[in-house]
Amino acid sequence: MKGVYGAKGRIGLVVPANNSVIEPEFWSALPQGCSVHAARILAKGDLTPEAVRRMERDADAAVEAIAATGVDVIAYCDMVTTFIMEPGWNEAAVERFARAAAVPCVSAWTAMRDALEKLDVEQIAIGTPYPAAIHALVPPFFEANGFQVKSHATLDILAMREVPCVDASRLGDFVARLDLAACDALVLLATDLPTFGSIEALEARHDLPVLTSNQALLWAALRHLPAARPVQRLGRVFQ
Repeated sequence: MKGVYGAKGRIGLVVPANNSVIEPEFWSALPQGCSVHAARILAKGDLTPEAVRRMERDADAAVEAIAATGVDVIAYCDMVTTFIMEPGWNEAAVERFARAAAVPCVSAWTAMRDALEKLDVEQIAIGTPYPAAIHALVPPFFEANGFQVKSHATLDILAMREVPCVDASRLGDFVARLDLAACDALVLLATDLPTFGSIEALEARHDLPVLTSNQALLWAALRHLPAARPVQRLGRVFQ
């Protein structure tokens, strides 16, 4: 039996504690009758590999906690873990979370991977807010997973709490620095990077699909619910 909220589907999020973006973005786009609920894992200070590994240790307890809410699907909402942890971590973690929670699970990486596959994308440009040392791990990861990275750049932000402050104007100027001529899609990473207000404008301006971490997560989560479309336009992946 469902409660008043989420009668048509509940999405559970496991969210780094510094993230003030993904929940408002999801709420702004959820179909009527759907709800989103979050459990947080501790992340604060500077974005470093050590901070990411500390955060990951809390993931299983957070999955157990959000599963108790009675959600229909769980999303592990951290992208940078993908590049810090060992190869295959995401796939193994999603399987482990799904077994423990007894509901489908997705991660920021598996959602992005599936969205790229849906759009038949091979050649990409990547933008991230990550510190340069972490950003340097991103293109080799995508290349190892079969994508051609034609262009990439970073905002090189070290302090975790600065990323949610990137507004649409700054994001647009940043994307303009990328060479998109040979690309099938633009990929913008980080679940604490605000993008929902920019996706349609960026797609129109550059005439190619735009995929962002939160958009891909919402798309992947909604595939497990009866109501499959957001209430605002969020790019070609939803078409």
